[in-house]
Amino acid sequence: MTKIEIFIAGQPISQKAIDQWEFKRLNHEYQFLTQHGFVLNDPTEMPNIDAARQVMGRFKAGQSPATFRQLLKNRYTLGNLASKLAAQFSFGRRKYSVTELVVSESSLTPDQVMDKINAIMLENTPEHLYMNLATNPDHFVLLSPSQNVQEVLEITGGAPLPNRFFSHYGDESGLKSRLSEGYHVQAAGTARLADGTIIGGVRHQIKAEGDGFRFKALVEFPAILPNSIIQNHQYHLACEFRQWLSDIVN
Repeated sequence: MTKIEIFIAGQPISQKAIDQWEFKRLNHEYQFLTQHGFVLNDPTEMPNIDAARQVMGRFKAGQSPATFRQLLKNRYTLGNLASKLAAQFSFGRRKYSVTELVVSESSLTPDQVMDKINAIMLENTPEHLYMNLATNPDHFVLLSPSQNVQEVLEITGGAPLPNRFFSHYGDESGLKSRLSEGYHVQAAGTARLADGTIIGGVRHQIKAEGDGFRFKALVEFPAILPNSIIQNHQYHLACEFRQWLSDIVN
Protein backbone atom coordinates (compact mmCIF):
# COMPACT_ATOMS: atom_id res chain seq x y z
CA MET A 1 0.00 0.00 0.00
CA THR A 2 1.47 3.35 -1.07
CA LYS A 3 2.03 5.77 1.80
CA ILE A 4 0.02 9.01 1.76
CA GLU A 5 1.01 11.85 4.07
CA ILE A 6 -1.56 14.54 4.85
CA PHE A 7 -0.85 18.17 5.73
CA ILE A 8 -3.25 20.84 7.00
CA ALA A 9 -1.96 24.38 7.49
CA GLY A 10 1.51 22.99 6.84
CA GLN A 11 1.30 20.53 9.73
CA PRO A 12 1.23 16.73 9.33
CA ILE A 13 -2.08 15.14 10.26
CA SER A 14 -2.17 11.47 11.24
CA GLN A 15 -4.27 8.90 9.45
CA LYS A 16 -5.80 8.14 12.85
CA ALA A 17 -7.06 11.72 13.16
CA ILE A 18 -8.68 11.50 9.72
CA ASP A 19 -10.14 8.10 10.63
CA GLN A 20 -11.68 9.61 13.76
CA TRP A 21 -13.21 12.47 11.78
CA GLU A 22 -14.54 10.05 9.16
CA PHE A 23 -16.01 7.68 11.75
CA LYS A 24 -17.76 10.55 13.52
CA ARG A 25 -19.35 11.58 10.22
CA LEU A 26 -20.21 7.97 9.33
CA ASN A 27 -22.08 7.61 12.61
CA HIS A 28 -23.81 10.99 12.10
CA GLU A 29 -25.09 9.97 8.64
CA TYR A 30 -26.08 6.51 9.92
CA GLN A 31 -28.21 8.12 12.63
CA PHE A 32 -29.78 10.50 10.11
CA LEU A 33 -30.62 7.77 7.58
CA THR A 34 -32.02 5.31 10.11
CA GLN A 35 -34.20 8.06 11.60
CA HIS A 36 -35.71 8.43 8.14
CA GLY A 37 -36.57 4.76 7.82
CA PHE A 38 -33.55 3.37 5.96
CA VAL A 39 -32.16 0.05 7.11
CA LEU A 40 -28.38 -0.33 7.10
CA ASN A 41 -25.62 -1.69 9.28
CA ASP A 42 -24.45 0.28 12.31
CA PRO A 43 -20.85 1.51 11.73
CA THR A 44 -20.09 1.00 15.43
CA GLU A 45 -20.57 -2.73 14.85
CA MET A 46 -18.13 -2.88 11.93
CA PRO A 47 -14.69 -4.44 12.54
CA ASN A 48 -12.84 -1.36 11.24
CA ILE A 49 -13.21 1.96 9.43
CA ASP A 50 -12.58 0.37 6.01
CA ALA A 51 -15.51 -2.01 6.45
CA ALA A 52 -17.80 0.76 7.72
CA ARG A 53 -16.86 2.97 4.75
CA GLN A 54 -17.57 0.20 2.27
CA VAL A 55 -20.95 -0.65 3.81
CA MET A 56 -22.09 2.98 3.71
CA GLY A 57 -20.78 3.41 0.17
CA ARG A 58 -22.56 0.33 -1.12
CA PHE A 59 -25.78 1.40 0.58
CA LYS A 60 -25.73 4.89 -0.95
CA ALA A 61 -24.72 3.61 -4.39
CA GLY A 62 -27.68 1.23 -4.23
CA GLN A 63 -30.16 4.09 -3.90
CA SER A 64 -31.47 6.29 -6.68
CA PRO A 65 -29.91 9.79 -6.62
CA ALA A 66 -33.49 11.09 -6.74
CA THR A 67 -34.05 9.46 -3.33
CA PHE A 68 -31.40 11.64 -1.72
CA ARG A 69 -32.45 14.77 -3.61
CA GLN A 70 -35.95 14.33 -2.22
CA LEU A 71 -34.81 13.31 1.26
CA LEU A 72 -32.59 16.36 1.62
CA LYS A 73 -34.58 18.88 -0.42
CA ASN A 74 -35.89 20.97 2.46
CA ARG A 75 -32.51 20.95 4.16
CA TYR A 76 -30.45 21.80 1.09
CA THR A 77 -32.95 24.50 0.09
CA LEU A 78 -32.15 26.24 3.38
CA GLY A 79 -28.45 25.45 3.00
CA ASN A 80 -28.41 26.92 -0.50
CA LEU A 81 -30.19 30.05 0.69
CA ALA A 82 -27.57 30.46 3.43
CA SER A 83 -24.77 30.02 0.87
CA LYS A 84 -26.40 32.53 -1.45
CA LEU A 85 -26.63 35.11 1.33
CA ALA A 86 -23.06 34.34 2.42
CA ALA A 87 -21.81 34.93 -1.12
CA GLN A 88 -23.80 38.17 -1.39
CA PHE A 89 -22.52 39.60 1.88
CA SER A 90 -18.94 38.52 1.28
CA PHE A 91 -18.76 40.95 -1.67
CA GLY A 92 -16.54 38.65 -3.70
CA ARG A 93 -14.09 37.92 -0.89
CA ARG A 94 -13.12 34.30 -0.23
CA LYS A 95 -11.59 32.02 2.34
CA TYR A 96 -9.63 28.99 1.21
CA SER A 97 -9.86 25.50 2.66
CA VAL A 98 -6.63 23.72 1.71
CA THR A 99 -5.36 20.21 2.36
CA GLU A 100 -2.18 18.77 0.87
CA LEU A 101 -1.57 15.08 0.30
CA VAL A 102 1.86 13.68 -0.54
CA VAL A 103 2.17 10.32 -2.24
CA SER A 104 5.72 9.21 -1.57
CA GLU A 105 6.07 6.80 -4.47
CA SER A 106 4.17 6.58 -7.75
CA SER A 107 4.96 5.92 -11.40
CA LEU A 108 2.05 8.16 -12.46
CA THR A 109 2.73 11.65 -13.77
CA PRO A 110 0.77 14.64 -12.42
CA ASP A 111 -1.24 14.76 -15.65
CA GLN A 112 -2.13 11.09 -15.36
CA VAL A 113 -3.26 11.47 -11.74
CA MET A 114 -5.43 14.49 -12.55
CA ASP A 115 -6.92 12.71 -15.56
CA LYS A 116 -7.94 9.85 -13.28
CA ILE A 117 -9.42 12.25 -10.69
CA ASN A 118 -11.39 14.00 -13.45
CA ALA A 119 -12.66 10.65 -14.73
CA ILE A 120 -13.91 9.64 -11.27
CA MET A 121 -15.74 12.96 -10.88
CA LEU A 122 -17.06 13.42 -14.41
CA GLU A 123 -17.57 9.99 -15.99
CA ASN A 124 -20.74 8.27 -14.77
CA THR A 125 -20.05 4.58 -14.24
CA PRO A 126 -21.18 2.21 -11.46
CA GLU A 127 -17.58 2.02 -10.25
CA HIS A 128 -17.21 5.80 -10.11
CA LEU A 129 -20.59 6.17 -8.40
CA TYR A 130 -19.46 3.88 -5.60
CA MET A 131 -16.02 5.55 -5.37
CA ASN A 132 -17.60 9.00 -5.08
CA LEU A 133 -20.11 8.01 -2.41
CA ALA A 134 -17.82 5.77 -0.36
CA THR A 135 -14.97 8.26 -0.17
CA ASN A 136 -16.74 10.58 2.27
CA PRO A 137 -19.73 9.97 4.60
CA ASP A 138 -21.14 13.42 3.79
CA HIS A 139 -21.50 12.71 0.05
CA PHE A 140 -25.03 11.94 -1.17
CA VAL A 141 -25.03 12.74 -4.90
CA LEU A 142 -21.95 13.15 -7.08
CA LEU A 143 -22.87 12.78 -10.74
CA SER A 144 -22.06 14.49 -14.02
CA PRO A 145 -25.24 15.80 -15.73
CA SER A 146 -23.29 17.26 -18.67
CA GLN A 147 -19.76 17.62 -19.96
CA ASN A 148 -17.35 19.06 -17.38
CA VAL A 149 -20.17 19.66 -14.87
CA GLN A 150 -20.56 17.76 -11.60
CA GLU A 151 -23.71 17.81 -9.49
CA VAL A 152 -22.79 17.77 -5.80
CA LEU A 153 -25.17 17.15 -2.92
CA GLU A 154 -23.17 17.02 0.28
CA ILE A 155 -22.62 18.43 3.72
CA THR A 156 -19.65 20.76 3.50
CA GLY A 157 -17.14 20.35 6.32
CA GLY A 158 -18.87 21.12 9.59
CA ALA A 159 -21.84 22.94 8.08
CA PRO A 160 -25.19 22.27 9.78
CA LEU A 161 -27.03 21.96 6.44
CA PRO A 162 -26.27 20.30 3.10
CA ASN A 163 -25.83 22.10 -0.20
CA ARG A 164 -26.75 21.10 -3.73
CA PHE A 165 -24.63 22.85 -6.33
CA PHE A 166 -22.89 22.30 -9.65
CA SER A 167 -19.13 22.43 -10.17
CA HIS A 168 -18.31 23.73 -13.66
CA TYR A 169 -14.77 22.53 -14.40
CA GLY A 170 -12.82 24.66 -16.86
CA ASP A 171 -14.94 27.68 -15.93
CA GLU A 172 -12.95 29.92 -13.56
CA SER A 173 -15.55 32.72 -13.36
CA GLY A 174 -15.28 34.44 -10.02
CA LEU A 175 -12.40 32.31 -8.69
CA LYS A 176 -10.00 34.30 -6.53
CA SER A 177 -7.26 31.70 -6.06
CA ARG A 178 -4.28 31.33 -8.38
CA LEU A 179 -2.21 28.35 -9.41
CA SER A 180 0.45 27.95 -6.73
CA GLU A 181 4.13 28.31 -7.51
CA GLY A 182 5.64 25.10 -8.82
CA TYR A 183 2.30 23.63 -9.88
CA HIS A 184 1.39 23.23 -13.54
CA VAL A 185 -1.53 20.77 -13.51
CA GLN A 186 -4.91 21.72 -12.09
CA ALA A 187 -8.63 21.05 -12.05
CA ALA A 188 -10.32 24.39 -11.47
CA GLY A 189 -14.01 25.18 -11.57
CA THR A 190 -16.73 27.48 -10.36
CA ALA A 191 -19.41 26.24 -7.94
CA ARG A 192 -22.88 27.47 -8.90
CA LEU A 193 -26.35 26.93 -7.52
CA ALA A 194 -29.02 25.73 -9.93
CA ASP A 195 -30.03 29.36 -10.58
CA GLY A 196 -26.45 30.22 -11.60
CA THR A 197 -25.41 31.98 -8.38
CA ILE A 198 -21.68 31.56 -7.79
CA ILE A 199 -21.02 30.39 -4.23
CA GLY A 200 -17.35 29.45 -4.54
CA GLY A 201 -15.21 27.04 -6.45
CA VAL A 202 -12.23 24.70 -6.48
CA ARG A 203 -8.65 24.81 -7.69
CA HIS A 204 -7.12 21.39 -7.13
CA GLN A 205 -3.44 21.22 -8.09
CA ILE A 206 -0.72 18.62 -8.43
CA LYS A 207 3.02 18.57 -8.95
CA ALA A 208 5.78 15.96 -9.05
CA GLU A 209 7.72 15.64 -5.79
CA GLY A 210 10.51 13.17 -5.10
CA ASP A 211 9.49 9.75 -6.40
CA GLY A 212 5.80 10.65 -6.22
CA PHE A 213 3.66 13.75 -6.18
CA ARG A 214 2.02 16.41 -4.01
CA PHE A 215 -1.72 17.05 -4.41
CA LYS A 216 -3.12 20.35 -3.18
CA ALA A 217 -6.89 20.28 -2.72
CA LEU A 218 -8.27 23.83 -2.52
CA VAL A 219 -11.88 24.96 -2.10
CA GLU A 220 -13.02 28.59 -2.11
CA PHE A 221 -15.78 29.66 0.29
CA PRO A 222 -17.53 33.00 0.86
CA ALA A 223 -15.34 34.92 3.30
CA ILE A 224 -18.19 35.60 5.73
CA LEU A 225 -18.40 31.92 6.73
CA PRO A 226 -16.97 31.03 10.16
CA ASN A 227 -13.48 29.58 10.29
CA SER A 228 -14.87 26.40 11.89
CA ILE A 229 -16.49 25.43 8.59
CA ILE A 230 -13.30 26.17 6.65
CA GLN A 231 -11.22 24.13 9.08
CA ASN A 232 -13.66 21.21 9.18
CA HIS A 233 -13.67 21.12 5.40
CA GLN A 234 -9.92 20.54 5.47
CA TYR A 235 -10.69 17.19 7.12
CA HIS A 236 -13.48 16.61 4.58
CA LEU A 237 -10.90 17.10 1.81
CA ALA A 238 -8.37 14.87 3.55
CA CYS A 239 -10.96 12.13 3.93
CA GLU A 240 -12.12 12.12 0.32
CA PHE A 241 -8.83 12.69 -1.49
CA ARG A 242 -6.82 10.17 0.50
CA GLN A 243 -9.32 7.57 -0.64
CA TRP A 244 -9.44 8.70 -4.29
CA LEU A 245 -5.66 8.90 -4.49
CA SER A 246 -5.28 5.53 -2.78
CA ASP A 247 -7.71 3.99 -5.30
CA ILE A 248 -5.73 5.54 -8.15
CA VAL A 249 -2.18 4.61 -7.15
CA ASN A 250 -2.76 1.16 -5.60
